[in-house]
Amino acid sequence: MTFRLHICSLLCVVAFTSCSPAQSEKLSKNASEEYEIVTKQRINLADIFQQEETEYLVFCHADTCSHCKEIIGDVIAFAQENIVKTYFLNVSIPTNKINKCSVNELTVGVSNYEDLYIAGTPTIIKVEDHLTTANIPGKDGCLTFLNEQRKKSYE
Repeated sequence: MTFRLHICSLLCVVAFTSCSPAQSEKLSKNASEEYEIVTKQRINLADIFQQEETEYLVFCHADTCSHCKEIIGDVIAFAQENIVKTYFLNVSIPTNKINKCSVNELTVGVSNYEDLYIAGTPTIIKVEDHLTTANIPGKDGCLTFLNEQRKKSYE
């Protein structure tokens, strides 16, 4: 009986500790740090080819896109690894509306935002020397592309 009482007491302490304000504050801090990188590295459509790096990625996402919400954590984690500078472009903002086209491969090699098309969101665009070199649509395509970029960085 005493043993059971000690076990119950221990479980209660563990449960209260995991729900403590300090634990909640830690989770909130991590969430705000993740949001901060999105805010600091947010760009507008008109500036998509104007970044100072010679190579970078642009994650095109929309506020209402469920697939974007599913992978935003993965994209943020990739951005924090600093393998390739990653910018965030919210196409829900009226001035950031990108033309839609199902044959987005045609936009490889463009150097101005007026000629840039995406199939939808999420999409990752790779820019090298102010030209698009990749235009990767879809949740699975984006995640695969990020993993390929990780592998290349380790070679």
